[in-house]
Amino acid sequence: MKRTKPLGWTKRAAQATSTLVCAAAVIGLAAGGAVAQQEISLGPAEGETLEAWTLRWMDGPVKFISTDEEQSFFEELDTTQERLQFIRLFWQRRDPRLRGPENEFLQEFEERIEYANENFGNGTPGWETVFGQVVLVLGPPDRTRRELGLGPGFSDRPPILWSYDRLIPDWPANESLLFVFRYGRWRLLPPNDEFGGVDEMRREMERQSTFVEMPTDMEIAMRGVVAETLIRPVDYRAAIDEVRATVAFPDAQIPFGWDADFAAGQEGPTTVTLSFSWRMGSLVFHAVEGTFQTEMVVRAVLLDASDEPVTETSEHISVEIPIEDLEARADEIVERSIELQAPAGTYTLELILEDQLLGYRTVYREPLEVPSG
Repeated sequence: MKRTKPLGWTKRAAQATSTLVCAAAVIGLAAGGAVAQQEISLGPAEGETLEAWTLRWMDGPVKFISTDEEQSFFEELDTTQERLQFIRLFWQRRDPRLRGPENEFLQEFEERIEYANENFGNGTPGWETVFGQVVLVLGPPDRTRRELGLGPGFSDRPPILWSYDRLIPDWPANESLLFVFRYGRWRLLPPNDEFGGVDEMRREMERQSTFVEMPTDMEIAMRGVVAETLIRPVDYRAAIDEVRATVAFPDAQIPFGWDADFAAGQEGPTTVTLSFSWRMGSLVFHAVEGTFQTEMVVRAVLLDASDEPVTETSEHISVEIPIEDLEARADEIVERSIELQAPAGTYTLELILEDQLLGYRTVYREPLEVPSG
């Protein structure tokens, strides 16, 4: 038995996703496709064009883990193609292993965004708060304490102390981070200990300021942490010069097709085979060492009526072709399939397209009936 979604594009699917495309995660939907949901702040919003997303990318959470040089260079980029190449290299230079499809640094950063949004968001994304900014760079605290009785001038909201077990570069050893609610918002106060880099007069001005949320001391420390994440050198300029001439970048929605085949055994669950297909010329490729490359992980999850996962699987998809071959192979169909085991029943199929070069994921959902034998 088979359930088929043809390789094509419908008006409803186009309206659901606007013109959003990505380097490996195909954002277009086939006939009758489900609406895309973006769960991570790193990726485009629903219906947002790739151009609009790349234009604001450096204004998102990544600005807190980027260097001043990276921010300045990114501002000079003129095209979507150039910005996509930059984003790929940005995550690559921070990848601790650079082997396989997973980037552990990127995964941990996504987890920090989720932690910040879940714990500190109150009418604004949690990563934009002073708590969230610290979490993005240093991670969640190892210990949290609430202190009372700090005298006049402080809010009646209990100040909060964060402590980290590891040594933070350019930050006093054993110095906790003190957050206070003052002048209508939470602020991080400078440390009490004397140490080089910031004079006491500036430190005292920041303690009394009605505007400064992040003291200079912590900004220095956070820059030190960011510097430690730069594992390998990257020549952004050379890569951008290459992409100006050799990036493959379609300017329309990219549909993908998928089929669902079911094979029920004599006993036990039904085997669900999901087959995917893309037109080669519809994918977005990056120019890497004389080849066009695209990388993604397709993850399929079956959710029950309570939205709990029943079964899931994933497949790493990598396509690499010589740059000069793309035009001749543009109409070639790329096909991949993955299998799940599930009892007969009605489920929600969740398809998660995780882009491995740009660092975001997009989620599609729609009902799926798994038949019995």
